[in-house]
Amino acid sequence: MYGVSFTGYRPGKLNFFGEDDPMCVELKGRLARKIEELAVSGADRFFSGMALGVDTWCAEAVLELKKRLPKITLTAVIPCRNQDEKWSFDERKRYRGLLERCDKVICISENYVRDCMHKRNRALVELCDVLVAVYDGKSGGTEYTVNYAEKCHKKIILISPV
Repeated sequence: MYGVSFTGYRPGKLNFFGEDDPMCVELKGRLARKIEELAVSGADRFFSGMALGVDTWCAEAVLELKKRLPKITLTAVIPCRNQDEKWSFDERKRYRGLLERCDKVICISENYVRDCMHKRNRALVELCDVLVAVYDGKSGGTEYTVNYAEKCHKKIILISPV
């Protein structure tokens, strides 16, 4: 048994026009298939940073798979309690609904502080054996997380966003 964490881009870094865009639908399908493959091969713990975009889609895929494989768990690793403070009403509603369905929530910082996002990303790496990254070289939090996983000698599965 082993743990899997996710990292990837927020919607603004992806070349999609919403989640109904065929490219986004296809990416979410690839993520769901990879998550199922990992669960069937022994992954029993999944960790999501719960950011918009890839984190959310992976959390939703794990929760959907959990209906068929109830022994798998999903832990939300959130940077701060008010991560969703500046999100739209619909994004906050979706996020909070996902948090309620998680088996566990780990909160890095009660309030937003300058480095809570990086600390969340490091925690995701430290908690897992395998990091699934939707990544194609763009700089930012995903790059930071992939680089940290490499330094920690974690297995990394790269998934192209397109």
